[in-house]
Amino acid sequence: MTKFRVWDSQRNSMTQYTARELYKIVVDYPKTNRQLEFIGMDRGSCIMQAEVAREEGDDLMFMQTEEKITVYNKEKI
Repeated sequence: MTKFRVWDSQRNSMTQYTARELYKIVVDYPKTNRQLEFIGMDRGSCIMQAEVAREEGDDLMFMQTEEKITVYNKEKI
């Protein structure tokens, strides 16, 4: 886990940022003409979110994209 610190001279404070890798998928539901984006800790949690988001009549789900993304948690020091 990567951490880095930034000094804010206007506020005289230090902020630490911690990088985290998450997983993102974009799913297309052709029957209801929707496209939704899901972000989770891993691929399985994203797919479960996509399954829960299905509406009545959505028989098919097409995964358009899948990728790892980096997000930063901000912490005051």
